[in-house]
Amino acid sequence: MIRGLSLSAVLVFVFLSGCGEKIAIPVAEGLFSVTAYTEFDRFENTGTRQMTVANSALFVIDGDGMLSKRNHIFDILESRTGLADPTALGHDEAEDMIFVWEAGASRLSAWSSTDLEPLGYAELEDIGAVTHLAANTVGVAEFADGALTYVYLSDVENFVIHRIVWFEGGLAFPAGILCRDGGLSARSVHLPAGMATDAAGMMLVCDADTGRNWVNRFNPTPDVTDVTADPDDIDPRRGTAITFGAPTCEPPSVSDYTLGNAPGCTGTWEGGPSDEPAEFHSPVSIDVDGQGWIYVADRDNSRIQIFEGSGNFVLYFGDPEETPLPKNLVTIDQPGPGSDINYGAFVFFMDGLTGDVLKFISHDHFSHISTQPWPGD
Repeated sequence: MIRGLSLSAVLVFVFLSGCGEKIAIPVAEGLFSVTAYTEFDRFENTGTRQMTVANSALFVIDGDGMLSKRNHIFDILESRTGLADPTALGHDEAEDMIFVWEAGASRLSAWSSTDLEPLGYAELEDIGAVTHLAANTVGVAEFADGALTYVYLSDVENFVIHRIVWFEGGLAFPAGILCRDGGLSARSVHLPAGMATDAAGMMLVCDADTGRNWVNRFNPTPDVTDVTADPDDIDPRRGTAITFGAPTCEPPSVSDYTLGNAPGCTGTWEGGPSDEPAEFHSPVSIDVDGQGWIYVADRDNSRIQIFEGSGNFVLYFGDPEETPLPKNLVTIDQPGPGSDINYGAFVFFMDGLTGDVLKFISHDHFSHISTQPWPGD
């Protein structure tokens, strides 16, 4: 097990260890396959609140009101200070803009992913405690001509995911919701948490309610048929729940729409905590790598679970000692041999006990970097 070693440190160690000598490659065990993950580095006392990845760089907000752009070994490349209690951040699909929710000012701000230059902000009232943020362009062309993207805010105070339409320069306004608490159905998310866009452009939403413990999948296109006579009703223009791949039941069941401990064809929309593979106890954060695999921080099971884009379970890694209460998960893809992409080479997330940022490396990427020829070989 490698602890506290950055990629550069590993390469230096390999070089200094002598011609042709290489450090040992982690051994896959149990449910682990050749794509298993091993701790590679730990970044302590960073004050990190949340992370996102754009153009292979880390973007981080902390409790001191700083937004920073960092490399793989957590060195600061660019930074901006003075943000008003930032609690959530994400990026647009083109990875040109970094969005931050500043709770201290009820403000959604945008920043250039290149140099963190400000790109505008919008003050948005009547939005509660935002814990996660994501952006997605599906439906923009049809319903918000000229806008750059929709931005989605997980509001755990009001149990709703707001949809905000964002125009260049910071012009923004509410555009309905993606989903909300209420009832037992495919379109209901009781306790919204992490969000991500999958390989098909659909939205994945963590429902951290311990009576659910699922990841729901939505087509975020505003549903204009979802209206009521009450103009203040929050339902209009919700997203539409869709299945992971072809349904296994007729009509589709809970398990067709979700990842997690969902009943089969005759079950109701009720879940619960589980420590079985492919099931969750408080899924709180989610990311999708370049090949479409889905990574979920299964917090109260102290592990990371990985699924194919179709929803098929791949593997999990971690335990209460090694990965306690993980949250704020992001992945970084890396080029591999022959300029192919080695997807999901690194997984970053926060240790829920210490607040340290952990960096895990995939078995196959470790094999790649530790078996390359070095000067003198």
